[in-house]
Amino acid sequence: MPQKSLRIAVLHYQPKDEPPDAVVAQVSAALRAAGHEPVDVRVDESVSDLVRLVTRARADLVFNLCETFAEDYRLEVNVAAVLELARLPFTGSGTAGLLLAQDKVLTKQLLQFHGVLTPRFATFDGTSFQTNGDLSFPLVVKPARSDASMGLGVEKDMEGLARRVKKIREEYDDEALAEEFIEGRELYVGVVGDAADPEVLPVVELDFGSRWNRKRMKIANREVKFAPESPGSPHLVLPTDLSDELQGRIGRAAVTAFRALKLRDYARIDFRVSSRTNEPYLLEVNPNPYLETQCEVAMGAKERGMGYDALVQRIVDTAARRHGLGVRPRATAGAPVRDATPAAH
Repeated sequence: MPQKSLRIAVLHYQPKDEPPDAVVAQVSAALRAAGHEPVDVRVDESVSDLVRLVTRARADLVFNLCETFAEDYRLEVNVAAVLELARLPFTGSGTAGLLLAQDKVLTKQLLQFHGVLTPRFATFDGTSFQTNGDLSFPLVVKPARSDASMGLGVEKDMEGLARRVKKIREEYDDEALAEEFIEGRELYVGVVGDAADPEVLPVVELDFGSRWNRKRMKIANREVKFAPESPGSPHLVLPTDLSDELQGRIGRAAVTAFRALKLRDYARIDFRVSSRTNEPYLLEVNPNPYLETQCEVAMGAKERGMGYDALVQRIVDTAARRHGLGVRPRATAGAPVRDATPAAH
């Protein structure tokens, strides 16, 4: 059955006088290569413009690339809510999934309920704190609803913790989440598909590089995530030494998180594997991850044999089926959930 061609609005946040992110052109090119008609829809801080521009595009489907709105990452969920209220079909997680995953404290509580291992943690709202057990320093401290590691820091004593909590309260108007630091390897796993048939992509690892100061704790802060890549600097790699058993555990935890948080189409799940116990700890769930050609999800997809164009089409297919837009069914629909083991297994 031939693939149905769709008119697809590529919705993205772009402040005035700023160039569009490279991912917009990349997704548009992938859609065009698949025979679709991409329509660029840029929004900044006007809700009325959001509704007007998306409606005017007369698209069959909206490819939602909005990770923020009006320069406030917490409004990401509101973009999905507007699309839902307007009954406009779109890719990616809906309001429920974005809202659940955006709240890191609620995410951890849900994951613990489902038996997923996460670091022990405590929350501080400025007047009181809640904990799920005794914590040991060092602690990774961040806003409970932050994005892209904003406000994140590592504290080694109570004095530093108090300063960090105060800073988060004042600068981000949010409660602080403190988690035990897990010494070990930082791994990222992409999940594509829907809750009935999720596919876990091969693991991607953050290699902190040969120039990393041994006295510094290995933490994926904003400096690491957004610094220009240079020889010996932190970079993404495809690990070859993870056991099938460990990859399977990571894959099952990723699928559990994907389903528990009501995610759709694609997501990225972040893990730390303890260098002491070899246990995989789930750190964070990103329901709307950056989708650039060299991102973690795209790297994992490529390792699976799914090029960037095919990855974008997979997202479109999943969303289009959900909205009844008449795309062909996946040949593997109904197959057992796959874990993160190598494709040959």
